[in-house]
Amino acid sequence: MILEELARTHPDGRRDYIYYLAFGNARIKNYTEGLKYCKAFLEIESNDQVRSLEEYIKKQSDKEIAKGMAVAGGAALVLGGILGLGIAMARNKQKRDK
Repeated sequence: MILEELARTHPDGRRDYIYYLAFGNARIKNYTEGLKYCKAFLEIESNDQVRSLEEYIKKQSDKEIAKGMAVAGGAALVLGGILGLGIAMARNKQKRDK
């Protein structure tokens, strides 16, 4: 919040504040905000360090998405296994009751 206010009110240090906002958001894994600030910085001037940060943020964001998909897939497999086991046990009980 403080850096955002400084970036708006102090044009001389704007590029530095925007870089720190991008870097800080990347560190706390707020990748969408980090990318937003990288793009804002690159509109002011071209900079290899900011481009590297932008690439890093994109890679980390992709990793987080992949982890989320893996967790969701694993949960679906476990749920399917439990459901299948329940159905098999119910059928087995029906056969024994006949």
